Amino acid sequence: MLKQRTSLTDHVADVLTNRILEGQYAVGEKLPAGRLLAEEFGVSAAVIREATERLRTQGLVRSRQGVGCMVLSNVLQDGFQMNTAQAGDRQALLHIYELRAGLEGEAAALAAQRATEEDLRHMAHILAELRASLHVPESALEWDFAFHRSLTAATHNPHYSQLLAYLSDQWRHSVQVARLHTLKLEMAGPATDESALARTQSVHEEHEAIFRAIRARDPMEARLRAQEHLQRACERLGLDVSVSTSSSPSSFNAGRK
Repeated sequence: MLKQRTSLTDHVADVLTNRILEGQYAVGEKLPAGRLLAEEFGVSAAVIREATERLRTQGLVRSRQGVGCMVLSNVLQDGFQMNTAQAGDRQALLHIYELRAGLEGEAAALAAQRATEEDLRHMAHILAELRASLHVPESALEWDFAFHRSLTAATHNPHYSQLLAYLSDQWRHSVQVARLHTLKLEMAGPATDESALARTQSVHEEHEAIFRAIRARDPMEARLRAQEHLQRACERLGLDVSVSTSSSPSSFNAGRK
């Protein structure tokens, strides 16, 4: 069974929040460095980033590159919140995929226009690592999520990366559900079932197609491939896109051929 990093993020964010509310970290004081927090909680730097980003969205801390996180308030602010779709809640999962289609489609289009050579090298490295770990669920999940992070980073619009960090629980959950579903289909058939193995390969090819469009500097193609990838993920999961697109056009419909 996969160890869900969302639960680790929840735990770290809850502990840090309580420390701030109880005055252990005073207003105006800096939180311990990310490296120290990672060592204390026994988690990765990525988990610490996601947890502190959650504190930022709650108005508790302010973060600056190279400076760290400073406590801004010891009072929680009410604001926009999103819960992770619960197991079996297919409609909630579909809503997350619809949200991703709109955001990632536009992010891919911007990345096609703005990605630097360093961005492209980073994305190529991630895809190579993902290809090498396609049948190792936990590693594949991390590299898959890293690809989507690199896509938003390549927009060079910080709000895309910040929004992905804020919605990381929902993003990660949707990626994890899709990957586990594909893996389950593979394991259900014989070890030599080429069609089962092809399903995982086809998912990877969808990522590669997004990258090729970004590298070719083709915003329209990048947008289409990103939306198509998410639409196909819904189809593989048996999510009925028509349920929420029947009344108005959506990114999913735009991606249909």
